[in-house]
This record gives sequence, C-alpha cells and structure tokens, in this order.
Amino acid sequence: MKNHQYVFTINILCLLTLCFYSHNGFPQVFNADQYPPSVKWRQINTENFQVIYPSIFEAGAQRLANDLEILRERVSESLGVKPRKISIILQNQTVESNGNVQLAPRRSEFYTTPPQHSDFQDWLNNLAIHELRHVAQFDKLTGYLRAPFFEQLALAIYGANLPAWFFEGDAVLTETKLSLAGRGRLPSWEMPFRTNLLSGKKYSYQKDYLGSLKNITPGFYELGYFLTWQLEKAYGADILDSLITRIAKLPIRPYNFSSSLKKYTGYNTRQWHEKTREELTQRWEQQLIENAPEDYPVFPDKQAGKPASWLLPRRLADGRVMALHQDVHRVPAIVILDTAGRQDEVAKTGRQTDPHFSYASGKVVWDELRRDKRYGKRTYNVINLYDLEARSYRQLTRKSRYFSPALRPDAKQLIAVSVDEDNAISLVLLDTESGQRIARFPSPENIQLQTPAFDQTGTKVIVTGVSRQGAALIELDLPSGSYRMALPWQAQQIERPTYADNRIIFKAHYNGIDNLYALDTAANTIYQLTNARFGAFNPSVDTSSNRILFNNYQLDGYRISQVEPITSKYSDFKPLTQPNHTYTDNDTTYFEKWASKPYKGLKNIFNFHSLSVDNDNFDNLDDMKPGVYWLSDDLLNTTQLRLGYVYDGDIRSSEYLASVTYQRFFPKFSLEYLNRGQVGAARITSGGQEDVIGLRWRENTATLTMDIPFVFYQRNHVIASGFSTATSYTQRYNLNEPQFENRFIDRIQFPMHYQVYFNHSTRQSMLDLAPRWGQHLSITYRHFPFDNQVSGQLLSLRTAFYFPGLWRNHSLLARFNYQQRNGTYQMANDIPLVSGYDQLRPLPVDNTLLVSYRFPIAYPDWSIGPLAYIKRFKGGFFADFQNVRAGNAFQPRTFGIEFRSDMNLLRYYLPNFDIGIKLVYANEPNPRRRVFATYGIGYSY
Repeated sequence: MKNHQYVFTINILCLLTLCFYSHNGFPQVFNADQYPPSVKWRQINTENFQVIYPSIFEAGAQRLANDLEILRERVSESLGVKPRKISIILQNQTVESNGNVQLAPRRSEFYTTPPQHSDFQDWLNNLAIHELRHVAQFDKLTGYLRAPFFEQLALAIYGANLPAWFFEGDAVLTETKLSLAGRGRLPSWEMPFRTNLLSGKKYSYQKDYLGSLKNITPGFYELGYFLTWQLEKAYGADILDSLITRIAKLPIRPYNFSSSLKKYTGYNTRQWHEKTREELTQRWEQQLIENAPEDYPVFPDKQAGKPASWLLPRRLADGRVMALHQDVHRVPAIVILDTAGRQDEVAKTGRQTDPHFSYASGKVVWDELRRDKRYGKRTYNVINLYDLEARSYRQLTRKSRYFSPALRPDAKQLIAVSVDEDNAISLVLLDTESGQRIARFPSPENIQLQTPAFDQTGTKVIVTGVSRQGAALIELDLPSGSYRMALPWQAQQIERPTYADNRIIFKAHYNGIDNLYALDTAANTIYQLTNARFGAFNPSVDTSSNRILFNNYQLDGYRISQVEPITSKYSDFKPLTQPNHTYTDNDTTYFEKWASKPYKGLKNIFNFHSLSVDNDNFDNLDDMKPGVYWLSDDLLNTTQLRLGYVYDGDIRSSEYLASVTYQRFFPKFSLEYLNRGQVGAARITSGGQEDVIGLRWRENTATLTMDIPFVFYQRNHVIASGFSTATSYTQRYNLNEPQFENRFIDRIQFPMHYQVYFNHSTRQSMLDLAPRWGQHLSITYRHFPFDNQVSGQLLSLRTAFYFPGLWRNHSLLARFNYQQRNGTYQMANDIPLVSGYDQLRPLPVDNTLLVSYRFPIAYPDWSIGPLAYIKRFKGGFFADFQNVRAGNAFQPRTFGIEFRSDMNLLRYYLPNFDIGIKLVYANEPNPRRRVFATYGIGYSY
C-alpha cells in the first residue's frame, strides 16, 4: 500500500505540473502561437456553442453551427452527459488539417483546411464529431470544475486518470459510429498493428501504447480504437460511461482507470491489451486465409534494422526508380535507386502535410510547408522544383496554398489543388518556369479534391473527390474546363489515381485490404490489380513495359513492387471485414441562418480560468516557481494575465506578482510587477575587526519587455532570429539595518537590456540526438544609462555549433561563450559555465569553451513495471574549458562522461523525459572533490 501511495504521489505531482497540454482530436500538442492581426473575427452564438471565425468563412461557419447543434446530443448520448457551452475557433490561416480541445481556457480549435489524405467524408464533419466527443469526455469526468478557478485542475485530473489511448480511441470509435466513414473503417488505419500481429510481432502493452524508436508500432490512436471497440463489443455501449463515472466519483484513486477496468471486466489494462491482441490476431488470420494474398518481390533489399520506406516510386527512362525515402536515421529526401538498390540523393525535402512529389521530363516538383515569420498560426504550402539536368533548385511559389502538384508530361506546366481561406477548392494550372497561375478550375459543388494526375496527352486530369457522400474519381478536361464523374461515390478510401492507357489505376479497399484497382473507362468496370498481404499503395505506370509500380507495405516500412498488366476481371468484391458500426446520418435539410456579429478581442481580454501551482511556464524545470497563481488567457492567444503569490522558504519571505503579456501585433509586449523580499550582506569594521552583517529589505519592481521574434522554414532548414529589449524600475524599502541607509541604493532606475539572436539548424531525423548542422548566436548587452546611483556594463556572447559525428545520429557540439562586465555586474555570470562549476573553487569567468560528443547506445524498449518505459540509452564525453586565452595552458577545467536515457514515466504518453547522470572530473589542483556526479532531468512534448 505504501508503494501505491508513493507512485500515486509522483503521478499527481507530475500531472499537476506537466499535463496542462491539449488532448487533441488529431496528433498535435496545443501551442500558443498567434493569428495575424489582419484577420477580422466574427462570432455566432447558439444555445450550446460560440463559433468564432474569420469573416471570410461566414458560409462555412453557418453550416458548421447547424451541424454542431445536431451532433452535440448524438456524440454525448452514450456518456449520459450534456456538454456545457464551449467556444469553437475556426482556424483558416493554416494549411495543416488538425483540431484540438482544451481546458484552461475552455475552447476547441478546428483547422478548416481539408487534407490531401483522409477518410471518405467531409473534413469538418469528421472533425466536429471527434472533437465534440472530447468535450463530452471532459464534462463527464470533470464538468463540475469550472472557470474562473478550476479549469487547469480539471485538465490535470482528466490527464491523470484517462490514458491517451482511451480518450483518443473512444473519439475515433465515435467518429466511425456516427459517420459514413471514420478511421475505424480504414484498412490503412489498422495496417501497422495488423502487420505486426500477422508477422508474429506481439509487443508489450507499453510498447504498443508508448511507441518505439526501433520498430513500427500502432500508436495510441490505433491501439485505443481497438481496445475501446472491443470493450463496447464485449460489454455493451454503456461500459465507457460506467468506467468514467466510477473514475469521476473518486478521481484520486491510485491506478484509477486500470482498477475501474478490472472492476467491470476482470481485466486490467495490460491484460485487456493481451486479450484484444489475441482476438485481433485470430480475426486477421482468418481474413488472410479468405483473401489468399500474393507475395510480390520487393525492392530494394534491406538489411534487418530500423524502419525505412521508399514512397511514390516512379520509373525513369534509364530504368532507375525515383522515390521519396523516409528513414528514422535520416531526414526525408527524394532519391534515385539503381537496379542494385544503391541510391543517390536528389533533394532533401522540408516538412510536408502529406508525402508527395511528381516527376516528368527531367524535372521534379513537390510541396512543402512554410510558416509566417512572425505569426505561427499562419502557414503556407509552396511548390518547389528541381531540375535534374541543371542540378538546380527553385521555390516556384510563395505564400501559396497549393497542394499535391503534378507535372504535365512535357514538364512545362503543372496542376495542383488550391484551397483558399474560405475553403473554396479548385485545380490550378501553373507555369513551371515562372510559377504564375495560367488557369483556375473551381471544384464542382466545392468537392474536396486530392492528388491530381495528368493523362499521357496532358489534356485530362484525374483527381479524387471527397464529400459527405463518400469518395469518387473526377476527371477534368482541360481544353473545355469541364468536370465529369469518372467513378461515382464510393464508401471507400480512394487514393492517388493515375492513368494507364484507357484505364484509371487507384487504391481502394473493396476486399478489406488496401489494394490497387483499375477502372476500365470504356467498359465502366473495375479490375483488381493486386492482392497484397498487408496493403498496396501509390501506383505509377512504367510506360516502357506497361507495368505498374506500387508501394508494398512490409513489417518495417513501404517497399517497391511491380505487377504485370492484368487480364482477368475481378468484380465480385467481398464485404468489408471492418467492425460493423451503425451509421447515423447527421445531415439535414433544415438550415438555420444564425445571427452573427463582430468578435472584438479587446472586449474579451479578461478570461480568468484557473488557479495554478505555477506560473504556467513548463518549458524548463528550472523556471518553475511553485506558488499560487490566478491565470487568465483570452481565446485567441493574444493576452495573458497572471496574478500570483509565492513564499520563498530559503529567505522566509513572500512575493506578490502581477503580469500582462500582449502579443497581437508585430512586437510582443509584457509588463510585470513584483513585490518581494531580498537578502544581502555588508562588511563593517569595528575595533579593528571586520564583521559581516546580514541585510533584509523589500522591493517593488516593474519590468517592461519587448520581443520581435522571427521563425521560418526553408526546405529542411529551420531559422529563428529576433531582437528583445527590456527595462525596469525598482524601489527598495524596509531595510532592517538603519545604519546602512546612507549607503543603501533605494532606487534602480531603468537599466537597459538588449538581446539579438540568430539560430539556424537542419531538421533532425527521428534518431538524431541533435541537428547534424547548426549555428546559434546570441549577443546580450546590459547597462544603466538613466541612473546616476548605479553603474556597470555587461556584454555577453553565446554561441553553439553542431556538427555531424563519426557515425549516424552521433553529434558533436562546440559552444564558445564570452562575457565582459564591470561595476554592478562585476560578479554576474551571463554565460554557460563549466560542468560542476558550483563544486569547484570560485574563479572569475571571462569565457568558456564547452565541447561535447553524444551518441546513442541502445534502443531497449524496456518496461520497469508501471514506473518507466525506456526507449533509448545514450552516452557522451565532454571537456569544458574556462578562460581560454593566450598564455593560459589549453586544458579543460572539467571533463568526463555522461549516461542518459529517454523514457516515459508512469505510462503517460507525454511528456517524454530525458534523465541521466554526468560524472565530472575536476582537472585542477586540490579540488574539494576530484570526481563527483551531477544529475539532470529534462522533458519535451
């Protein structure tokens, strides 16, 4: 029992301080970036929702408001709760497709741009079902904890009690039951899990749930879907309500979810995972027997090791194959493979919303994500072009919203999907030399369009269409600008159609497994081209042999296979072997026109929602200041207010604070007021003896800060730069020793602080410990230009240079830091110090040179009971130099080794912890300790 109490105490402390992130409908942690100030916001207030949206999105907001009211009861019915009113923010400035629900403050955010890879239903409808289920979960478990004091506590209890696989699996299950599609109906959704089980890879509960750096695992969305579906299947729809109800009655019960699951089913979470895994294995083995799949030769051959994929294969005229290579060791790149499997890199790619490229006549195009330099809530999708003959790269478009570009056979033009800020969808024809738009073809009835492709003549384009009716194949005739339906609406995930003479090749899942099919446009019949074991994707036609190249999914990633032209017809498609969910249509002929009005940010600045034990800065453990804080955040990430009280036990003194941050416009401004106690010491001489007297006083300090940050992407490079300046006014009072009044500086007037920085680094692969290349530079200057009582200057330079190590994923880091100070700043240190500095003899520091080499050791995927799950061990060497200058011996002041591990604690998916020990050798005469250890803990989301 004592051990349970100990673990639960760690559990609550961890969650209270670290779990205040959004539990999203799709895999993205909530961020506090801003929207551009040019957006004009409006709002619709229904009985149960406040829909906040850009004015250009009026039509979409009106329809969504009706859908939300219809969906609210259906989504929450099985949990026996009626969710309270919530604010829904429609985010149309980003090109990413996402969503989240959060508390503290209570709101949900819908990213309105539809994706290029999705299930076969309207994007916003799917998003609404999924996110509203999260709202129902929140209110079922912690609905009694509300603003203005307890929303953060509600979020902590939610995160502490419900594993991520449960609340996301339940949401996916709901989106599948209440829609025509949903990810639970997609073979591609289950494919990694199914492949593992059919290949004999039965991983532990923690590995399937928390993931791995060396193997492909299902992930908590997919795992959670099957675990919750099996619960409903075995115990009825009320089981989820019963679980959450019991947890809500006593939210501080140790191992609350697992014990509740045990009470109602007789299984704890680990046992339920094993039972579900065995049932799924039997089901999928039977499906495999029924389908009688073929095994196709795969290319390239790969030695056993970490996962790797070669996506979207295209045969070149010389017989080589071009593909998009994804590897845990490297960042994604477009490569060319020769017949022996050796590959040459064409170009590294930056972040993509979906993997994509197109090749024709010696040119390659692909789309990439870019972000606004200042406003992180605004992103773009641009088109890049690479000329293989000239070996030259160009960014073809800028600040565009173009997706899935496809080259015309002569490569003089390309076509892409365009999605405007009001979700107006069209195909656009662009000139590949200038990037200028030649023609625009609006989508019929604004159907969502995905992944276009030209025919051999360059006069027709085939594209996937998605709507509330399902997925279809739609053909555009370029000369006339007219669309026609090539394949009517299907309850199928149809992907990446391409032409092959008089046929259209596409991916679908008619037999319950993703395979390639051919639509004979003349006979209007469908042929099955592949019968893959796990899944076939991304077809392309080898015009020299008329063979079809495709991606053949394997245990460790996507390989390349090919199939001969098929002659036998296959049209007797078996029913899907997916779970049989009852679909309830939420569409309606009734459409209410809601009143709308402007949403004024200034009128909604004050939004107090939570009392907190910290100031809401969870980026670094060293920045945490335990106390009591009252938090206010407006719904559009513009203004933060903090009122707080902290008791400093080290000096037995209270601290009061108030701060406001306003970040709508280009500079960010923050103003903070502190009233706090301070301690110091003074030397006095009496009777020829020197004595030290302790001093105590209080002070009022007001600080004003301005930041101008820039962040932007350029292919596989990330650049951040900026400038900040700050000043303050301090008034001191209540000195405890009146004899020092005449020497006591009671006011510090407007010291100035300036910082300019520039950071550049390349993208990291999954296994990289640091960027392969990176340069970071920061210059800081402090002085007292407006104060006659205080003087002093401090100039500091901090640099960091990353280099690739001797082997893959190794990293060499060299940091040189310099400071020059005088006056009041004489004893201040504004640069990183040598390891173990506080254990060494105190010496003035002018500069430091810190060199470290880090490398991965092993990827064990070890579970230490429920306490920790270790994904990686890593080690390193370091040598730290101090006061490097001519005349000084060039030898480190300290050096040593470090051993660290990446892990998850207490079976929580986030945060990811980095915990380790550093053994330090003091390389100086007569140290207090020659060898000593320091310990460190960090975390990331």
